[in-house]
Parts: sequence; C-alpha cells; structure tokens
Amino acid sequence: MPTLTLEQWRLFIQIADQGSLTKVAALRGGAQSAISRQLSVIERQCGGRLFHRTGRGVELTEAGRQLYPRVLAWLEEGDALGRDMALAVDQPAGIVRVGVLSSIDHDYLSRAYEQISRLHPHIRLRIRDGVGAAVSEWLDSGEVDIGILPRGGREHRRRESTLFSVRHLLVSAPGNRLTRERTVPFAQLQGLPLVLAGAPSAFRRQMDQLARRMDVALNVAMECDSLQIQKHMVLRSGLYAVLAEHAVMRECAAGQLQGALIVKPTIQRTITLALSEVRPLTLACREVARILRGCLDELALAVRAAS
Repeated sequence: MPTLTLEQWRLFIQIADQGSLTKVAALRGGAQSAISRQLSVIERQCGGRLFHRTGRGVELTEAGRQLYPRVLAWLEEGDALGRDMALAVDQPAGIVRVGVLSSIDHDYLSRAYEQISRLHPHIRLRIRDGVGAAVSEWLDSGEVDIGILPRGGREHRRRESTLFSVRHLLVSAPGNRLTRERTVPFAQLQGLPLVLAGAPSAFRRQMDQLARRMDVALNVAMECDSLQIQKHMVLRSGLYAVLAEHAVMRECAAGQLQGALIVKPTIQRTITLALSEVRPLTLACREVARILRGCLDELALAVRAAS
C-alpha cells in the first residue's frame, strides 16, 4: 500500500462510507475545502484517482473499490488488536462479519449468537444473507470474514471446510399430485412451470447442464434470486421450485409446502464454511467459526433425520 498516515487512511474510509466531502467536513468540524485538499494529497500519494466527483457527492473509482476492503480490514485489525491488548491477549474481541446462504434456518444463527454473546461478550456479529454467488463474492472481496455457502465449481477454497451435503426437492403447494409422491424423476420436470435462480449462478448452471444431458426442456416461468419470493410464488401462483432439503424442511413438516425428492439423478450440493483469504484471521473470527460449525452440525443432523 502507499505510505500514508493512519489518519489519512481513516479519512479515505470515512469519505467512502459517507459519499460526501461536505458530510465528512461536518462530522470532523472542519471546512469542506480542507477535506478536499487532504483527499487530493491522498490520491497523489496513491498515484491516481480514488473517487469520482459527482453532483451528488463522491463515489469510489475501480481503484478505490479494490483498495477499500483491504484498508478497512487493516484498520479494523489494528482496532481489534488494540482491544485485545486492552482486555487480554487471549480474549477475542471485535467485529466479525458473516455472510450466510439465505436458505440457512435462522434458528441456528440465533443459537450461534446466544453462545457467542455468552462466551465472548466483546465480539460483535454483523450478519448478511444472500444467494451463494453473493456470499462467494463477499468472501473474495473481503466484505465478510466468514461465509456459509455451497461449494462452487471452482477449486476448493484454501480455508474451507465441509458442513453437510443436501439433496434437492421439487417443491409445490400442498395437495399437488406430483410432489405427493416421495420421489420424482428429473425427467418429470419436463414442461413444469419453474421458478429458478437467475443465471449466472452455480446451481442454475448445474440445472441447465443436467437438463441438456437428460434431454429435458426446462420451462423457467420466472427467474428469482430470493428464496422467500420463490416460496411465495410456489404457494400462491402454482409454480414449482427446486430447493434444497434444509431450505424447506420446516414448511414441509408443517404442511405449508410439499416436496418430492428429485431422483434419476439426485441433485446434491455441499454446504461449506469458508474463511476469507483477503482479511486477517483474528482470534474472534476463529471462535465465531468454531461456534457456527457446532450449531450447523445440529442443522445437518436435523436434515438427515427429516430425509
């Protein structure tokens, strides 16, 4: 990184977060022109523009976007180190960012939070959820420290461990004749009105490749990356979805949705816990990962018991 003072790096992060030199000046009790001059010095030291100036404020350039997560991670690691030293060398503390696949049952995240709060009161969690591709992107960019996501087609991540494997169901509204059976052959997806994740996604690629291999024409009536909206469209609009067992386990048990295991062939994916390779691996991150693994082991047992 360029040689800048700690305060200059903090100013860079603050400008990026606020998106306005005027707001930063107000927060710091100074003049907007002074902040602008300081930013110019930072950009000269970095050898190029870090922000686009717009009528609404400032936005990170591509170079700025690449720099932001690294600087943020470095500053937060320094803050975490200071807190660790102030508390005790072996006491984890600081913010841990977790990206979670949206299909993970929230009850297991609650259990993890309760354990972390009880055992490590100086750790603060920041959780966001999304589709697998989004969680993977957050890990690669350093936006999260820990990701719970499906294993993709790429090589295994260096800091990745398997949590459990899941099969996929054809899901419909209750009472549907096709999904009333325990299993349904993949060939019977032919022509069914499906709601599937939009391309590109690893799961959508897997579905499309399998359909070509099996000579099955998939009728994708709607593309949707939201799990909750997919479930709603299945229930209210007569569509079918292809969802992992753990994503609909609770609704199927309650009779709110109905699912049949897809066979010939089965569709299976592996859910993993991965640690960021661009953010520092703090003691707090290791402890949160350990507790998450334990709680998600319980989810794996529940999935096996329900299948």
